[in-house]
Amino acid sequence: MAEKKKEEGTTEENKNEIVKTTKKGLKTLTDQYIDNLTRESEKILDLMGLKMSPEVKSSLFGLCLACDKAIKEKGIEWKQIDLNGLASNLLNYARLEFNPANNEIYLIPYKSGTKKLENGEEVDCYQINFEESYLGKKQKAIRFSDIKDAIAFLVREDDVYEPEINFIEGDIITFHPKPFNTGKVIGAVCYLRYEDNTKNRVVEMTLEDLEKVKQASKDKMGGKISPAWRNWESEMQKKAVLKRGLKDVEIKVPSEFQDAYFETEKLDNSNYDLNFEDRKTVIINKSDAIEAEFDEKTGETKVTENPAKQEEIELHKTDDEVTNDSDYVEFE
Repeated sequence: MAEKKKEEGTTEENKNEIVKTTKKGLKTLTDQYIDNLTRESEKILDLMGLKMSPEVKSSLFGLCLACDKAIKEKGIEWKQIDLNGLASNLLNYARLEFNPANNEIYLIPYKSGTKKLENGEEVDCYQINFEESYLGKKQKAIRFSDIKDAIAFLVREDDVYEPEINFIEGDIITFHPKPFNTGKVIGAVCYLRYEDNTKNRVVEMTLEDLEKVKQASKDKMGGKISPAWRNWESEMQKKAVLKRGLKDVEIKVPSEFQDAYFETEKLDNSNYDLNFEDRKTVIINKSDAIEAEFDEKTGETKVTENPAKQEEIELHKTDDEVTNDSDYVEFE
């Protein structure tokens, strides 16, 4: 009998199970989610013929921690989060190497309704909204275009701001902000600097334009000011003028990043819609992934994306569905 017990306790399967259980017990649910997300993301990238670089892995880890922090600061639990599409969004921003620690993106939980848990309990349901800051928008533009820098700043009362517009030799500006000026914002400026100085351009938005963007966000939130505008209004104003300036920048995205780039752009654009009467043509790099058609009557550019979408990462399994090659458990 003793010999039989010894045999059962020393099987390779039992050893693996003990190690697996011990490792899982030492990790928090957040740690387990990050581990599984990283592993499954590597599989997805492998199917796309890509490898996960250390930079992407580091970004993915930072985004997951920022997501966990945002949920805790909201005073809610992971069981209240709508996980649909969250893994893909995290991976897309990670592939573009967004860093929440550098304030390049804000992850904000929004109440989206209610949901029933497996035990029948009904709780408030929240979605994670990805809000790119002007710094994130800037780094993405610099990475995929020929601009050297995109400077966004606010002009307040008593500041000295003098633009010189020159379409031949390039625009230049003179800006002398009043020290520690807390006066009323009268406008925002985006100065696009290129390697070729003759292409330098100044883009401006009046306070009225900025208020239109804020109102559009408010309308989308059902009449409420979004947390992004409430907590970081000056940053959102800079982002608004930067987005307007980048409309005339030719973006050239390598094929391996096109799906991540356009998915994040679509996600960020859904936060608010800019509708200016003087809206200009958007210059889009044509490729086999997208097609762009300019409508002269409406002044808008219609983008048709390739129907081939990045495969959704299947991370939201129950314990019964977990296979041997995945030790994921849902947040509780």
